[in-house]
Amino acid sequence: MNHIELVQHIASFLASEVKSYDIPDICSSYGLDDGEESEAFAGKSKYVERRLRGKDQLFLIDLAKRVAKDYNSVDLNRMLNTISPRGIFNITQITRKNIVKEILSLGYIEGDMNLIDFLKRTWDLDSMTSTDSRFFNATGDITQHMIANDDWSFQELFEDVLEIYNITDEKFIRFTEQIVHPRVRSEVDPQFIEKLNYHLVKDGYKMQVTSQISGYPLYTIIKTTKGVKGEFKNLIFAADGPKPEIVISDSINNEIAIVKNQEFCLVYDLPILEGLLWRELVTWWGDKQSEEQGINVERAMYKRLIRSLDKGPERNFFKFYFKHFRERMGNSLPALIPQVYLHYDPYVTKIVPNETRLVRQRMDFLLLLPNNVRIVIEIDGKQHYSSEDNKPNPKKYAEMMKADRDLRLLGYEVFRFGGFEFINENSVDKMVFDFFSKLFLRYEIN
Repeated sequence: MNHIELVQHIASFLASEVKSYDIPDICSSYGLDDGEESEAFAGKSKYVERRLRGKDQLFLIDLAKRVAKDYNSVDLNRMLNTISPRGIFNITQITRKNIVKEILSLGYIEGDMNLIDFLKRTWDLDSMTSTDSRFFNATGDITQHMIANDDWSFQELFEDVLEIYNITDEKFIRFTEQIVHPRVRSEVDPQFIEKLNYHLVKDGYKMQVTSQISGYPLYTIIKTTKGVKGEFKNLIFAADGPKPEIVISDSINNEIAIVKNQEFCLVYDLPILEGLLWRELVTWWGDKQSEEQGINVERAMYKRLIRSLDKGPERNFFKFYFKHFRERMGNSLPALIPQVYLHYDPYVTKIVPNETRLVRQRMDFLLLLPNNVRIVIEIDGKQHYSSEDNKPNPKKYAEMMKADRDLRLLGYEVFRFGGFEFINENSVDKMVFDFFSKLFLRYEIN
């Protein structure tokens, strides 16, 4: 889907859902330019399209996701899933397909209830459009084709009618929980729960007993990994010259701009929905440098990142990471992103009062792992706790500790290394290997 089609898709959806006199306020609530009702009455879709012109794809994708969530739109979710190969949901389409397969193996999915009443525990069938001209809604369709005539399979029902692969995570979780609800099934085979968890755990979820109803266990799907909400919108990193100066250019949409020294840094401008792998970073770099290629793209990317690091601890840390894990992990190697000047999340941005410059403008290294796990790595030198005259500076140290606490409370993991640990290069080699081996084991990165 190209840029124009994405704009048209968003515009046509809002035009179909919103009255003309409400369009200006709705657009304004999403950070789009104001306009008059008369313009909206002249054409709702065109009104929205005009305000989306000039917006980049990252903004449009973010907007589409917000609109899809606000209006519970399966149509927009379906469109978004075609844009990103990883999809837009925490519980991926692959996991959903596997779970549906397990559920279908039960036979009667509705358990002790009738099918319509069971499905209505998750879907508002009466308000869903009919695909059969003889009926008013999905209730009529399903009654006719699943109960009266039995000419639809459950797989057709889930995939084609209920579009289970394009509903929200919350709705999919609710459906899965209803399968084993005491009202639906008085007895649940523990092995069935194990089968569901085999698939759920891959996306950072688990089904477990959280309560009881009349002595029967109540199963709930919970998130097992604590990650950061939201996505990266801009990733500014690896400056090999003066540091970039970054400001908020649009306080409504939290859009940023680099006002100085942009030529010295890299800006990763693709959506980061699940994490960032080294091969993805290399591919992005290769596309940016396509006219210059006759060289090894991966080696060029590696050398460019090395240039951004100070000689000594930072550079050795980076080199030993690749020494031990590049071949070992292959295409699954997470990108160790150096000198990150902006870790931008829609919900995590911090702004200095009465000023537009961003706080905590650099971290030494950043790893973006699946399930929104974000690892910050800092290598502390004396500049972290002393003044320019090398005297201890308690205020500076306290500010650093507060910034760490804030990050942890937002869901980030922060790991600090002391400069003294880097005195002996041989011990650094082993330290880096041990640290990342344990880290990847903890987060099940294979």
